Amino acid sequence: MTDARQNLERCFALCHERAWRLAAGLLQDSNEAFDTVQQAFLVAAGKPDKVPADNPWPWFAQVVVNEARNQRRKKRPRPDGDAMVDLPMSGSTDPAGNAARNEQAANLRRALDDLPGHEREALVLTHFGGMTHAEAGAALGLPTKTVSTHVSRGLQRLRGRLGGKSEEMLAAFAAIPLMQPPGGWESAVAAWKGAAISGMAVPAATAATGGLLLAKNTLIAAGIALAIGLAGGAGLYNVLGTHDHRTAPPVQPGAADTTASKATAAAASRDNDTTAQADDSGKLRADLASALAREEALRKERDRLATVAASAATERDTLRASVERLSGELEPFRAEAALKGPTFTFGRFGAIEGVTKSDWKELGSASRIVAECIREIHEYRSKGQQAPRETHIRLQQHTELVRKYEYKTIQVLPTWARHNGELTHPISHSNLIAGELKAAGLALDEAQVKRIEALGLAYEADFEAAQKKYGDSTLRCEKLLDEYLLKGVFVDAVWDLLTPDQRGLFVKPETLHVAGVDLYCPTLMLVHTSPVLTGADMAEVRGKLRAALLERFKIAPDHHAALDLLLEQWQGDCAEIAGAVPRTIARNYTYAQSVIALRAHIKLYKAVRDTCSLENEPRAALIDDYTVYIPRVLEP
Repeated sequence: MTDARQNLERCFALCHERAWRLAAGLLQDSNEAFDTVQQAFLVAAGKPDKVPADNPWPWFAQVVVNEARNQRRKKRPRPDGDAMVDLPMSGSTDPAGNAARNEQAANLRRALDDLPGHEREALVLTHFGGMTHAEAGAALGLPTKTVSTHVSRGLQRLRGRLGGKSEEMLAAFAAIPLMQPPGGWESAVAAWKGAAISGMAVPAATAATGGLLLAKNTLIAAGIALAIGLAGGAGLYNVLGTHDHRTAPPVQPGAADTTASKATAAAASRDNDTTAQADDSGKLRADLASALAREEALRKERDRLATVAASAATERDTLRASVERLSGELEPFRAEAALKGPTFTFGRFGAIEGVTKSDWKELGSASRIVAECIREIHEYRSKGQQAPRETHIRLQQHTELVRKYEYKTIQVLPTWARHNGELTHPISHSNLIAGELKAAGLALDEAQVKRIEALGLAYEADFEAAQKKYGDSTLRCEKLLDEYLLKGVFVDAVWDLLTPDQRGLFVKPETLHVAGVDLYCPTLMLVHTSPVLTGADMAEVRGKLRAALLERFKIAPDHHAALDLLLEQWQGDCAEIAGAVPRTIARNYTYAQSVIALRAHIKLYKAVRDTCSLENEPRAALIDDYTVYIPRVLEP
């Protein structure tokens, strides 16, 4: 494709809709606007090298304005009743609202028609054509300041005519759906493009059919005039050879030679004129034949393009039907893919393979079954009974399915927990509950999704901010507490966003935030790494903790007394959770109880670090220790 053809194609693709809106706004008549746009594209086709390659609209807008001016000069006056025949209709189904909007548009059109031409053109280009004052100035061939003046004065006149609401009416009128060209939008676009492309196939002088017909009529008129000239006066007399001796003037004596000489010269002149006229007549006939041939070629090209357009329309309809059929066939697969794919991909970790490649339908279903099995086992234990073996097997099978995700995200999702920090991360938690809700027919709505995304992003920001305050001596369990608290806030905020039916799928009042039973609670981070220290009273529990610390951190004997004082303080810090519990549920502490235990544990570890002289290796082990001791006093 040549550069000129590419320029024309780009001009058509970028400008045809804006050209129609501009022509319709200038002329307010769909038929005249149609002709104006078509003639503008014919002009562009005749000058393809002048079409700007980067942004053709300002140049083409000027062409449209010029052609619209020509149309207005040729425009016949119409009765007032016909002036609004092309008024665009609103897309609303409210008849009263449509009538009011159409009346408003009619008032504005009448007011625009009453404006001076230069003010009307400036307003239409800037308010309906979407052009800046500078672009409108380029299109109208005026300085930008002059255009701004025309716009300002036009608005003043409209305010006087429309009661001070000109800007609002212009904005409302520009927002009304664009009126359709005659024959419909698709037909008009095909006609404009066909005419433009055809215009490149013939010389510029005959690019438009109207121009060709004018050339033909001019040639015919010239032929008639020439024929009349040949047939009139002495020319006709001599050409026909009907000289009458009776009417010939007598020859004077003594002038015979002169008369004969003059007659001979006149005859030669007439012969030359006749020959020249015959040559002109032959050339005229040849030009006329050539023009008619070009017109016939254009007609055939038009018919060919019409056939091509009809064929393309048929092919389009066939393809559209095929697309609809295939879309229907693919719908079940799309629905299945939607169930499997992640609902949430927010933040730094939303695009990791564990999130994007996992089957969240399977994970959500497996998580649902694991939660049911754990609740069932907990109920049996609360009664001092053993759950059925089948329940334990089912629990193990579906736990392995959930672990497939955990294996993909270990050391990818950041956490200070030894186990289950990945599963309790907001990107994991939110996708798990979204998968379960989809499977249950209670999917999250768009507003819920956006709110949960915002909560997840807030968690990431707070988690990153917390990391910046840590130093070499910061305890790992201190970092763990920060993460633990942030995840607790996230989980509770998500539950608050759910409807009662959605929340009921996850939240059971008797097991909410209970370790080992509530799989959606951050306590999942502690259940495998936080020993539950049990005893008949807190003194026994404290003794077990003392033995554990002495063994793990090799505390020297001369610091045992100091350690005993620290353990007494720890016992006091845990007094709030020192109530007796049944042995069967001793491991099922709550989230709130674990926060108290964590804070008391951190305080104890800091004191041991700063008070007891530890060797380098035990000191490093204490700083990096993720163990949290949970005290539980057993009922007798």
